[in-house]
Amino acid sequence: MPTAALVLIVVLLWAGSAWAQAVDSTPSAAGGEQKSGDTEKPPAADSQPGASSKAEPNQSGTQQKEGEQSGDAAKAGSGIKLALQEQSEVWANLVGGGKQGTSYNGLTTGILDVDLEQAFGWQRARFYASAFDVHGHGPSRSLVGNNQLLSNIEATPSVKLYDLWLEQRLPGRISVRFGQEGANDEMMTTAYGAVFLNSSFGFPGLPAADLPSGGPNYPMATPFARVRWRASDQWSVTGAVFNGDPAPPGPGDPQIRDRNGTAFRLDDHALAFGELRYTPDLDAPDNLQTDYKLGAWYHTGEFADRRFDTSGGLLADPAGTGMPKQHAGDFAIYGIIDEILWRREGTKDQGIGVFLQVQAGPSDRNLADLFVEGGVNWAGPFADRPKDIAGIAFAYLGISPAARSFSRDLVAFGRASSAYASNETVIEATYKAIVTDWLTLQPDAQFVLNPNAGIPG
Repeated sequence: MPTAALVLIVVLLWAGSAWAQAVDSTPSAAGGEQKSGDTEKPPAADSQPGASSKAEPNQSGTQQKEGEQSGDAAKAGSGIKLALQEQSEVWANLVGGGKQGTSYNGLTTGILDVDLEQAFGWQRARFYASAFDVHGHGPSRSLVGNNQLLSNIEATPSVKLYDLWLEQRLPGRISVRFGQEGANDEMMTTAYGAVFLNSSFGFPGLPAADLPSGGPNYPMATPFARVRWRASDQWSVTGAVFNGDPAPPGPGDPQIRDRNGTAFRLDDHALAFGELRYTPDLDAPDNLQTDYKLGAWYHTGEFADRRFDTSGGLLADPAGTGMPKQHAGDFAIYGIIDEILWRREGTKDQGIGVFLQVQAGPSDRNLADLFVEGGVNWAGPFADRPKDIAGIAFAYLGISPAARSFSRDLVAFGRASSAYASNETVIEATYKAIVTDWLTLQPDAQFVLNPNAGIPG
């Protein structure tokens, strides 16, 4: 299998809003995470579907604050927001991977966001829903064959419900949210990573590789309940519990097993998250903020050993039981840094920032046991293009020692010709050009080292 691939893309993204109230010109695919404070903001726009907690400026270069409206819609004051967004991508695999060629994929997102207090008098409450129309064929499956999907909108074509939740803000800076959403709507997010197109910058590669059906992640949300306590303007603590598998049991593509996002499963094992967040500068714009997060997740299900069978023998041994040893539960811990390095003099939202995320879990029950991503963004790289963003980043997915030992065992028993690589690494360079308030053009290049780490299939 080729050990590297080079992929180029051009993305067109356009959006529009409907009656009732003006909305950000690039609505996100899900309800967003807000900065620390007593009041929560509307969802931020971003290029990661189902990961809208990534704070990034909208296409007009500004972030709408709580209670802000614009134009005639502000006068109407209905509290109801409708939005529609289309993202279209054309990819070309130039070198390596499965095969050379081009592919097209697209995503239409519809959003309903209701301030229930403004619309109906239900104090401090909010309702949110989103749905997707996924179309085309993504480059990872059709061309490259890598693990960390090149496009964050790549998925099995379908029409899917994603978000469907109700949020209630309570006294004491506590908010409760329940319904259906993806885990990366609010957890494991990095603000600076939002501009990049590889899926790992939206939902980290480690849980995507290790959790059942890829975890609660675009395009498959799952029922959940979340509580957030804002201890101060700078500090917040979030805890959430999700249904542990977004798809019904069965063989094949889990996205087909829940084709329309309406399985609403409640009887699987649980997936719990906890995250501590510190935001020192509340006045910083979302595209140049500083954030520190420390978190963990734990899944209560059973996970198969990657090397040993129920008798303690090797899984690769044809004379063994062929049944993997089972482990109770799975987990990972992670840390995230978003840090501003430099701000252009005389501006608030132009400058350079960096980000880093590290996530690690046990080796014996996981395909991946280490994930590291990082990068640098330049907001307003040219004086005459103040709203554009340029960035370069990497995402490293480490294959666990247990999985690699299993692959070497397969070679030793004559059941495979080569062992797995130690990692799959993606390097991405991107430029997000704001053409108009409703149109974005984003050329992007990604280099994939060790596509799928040499793992067949």
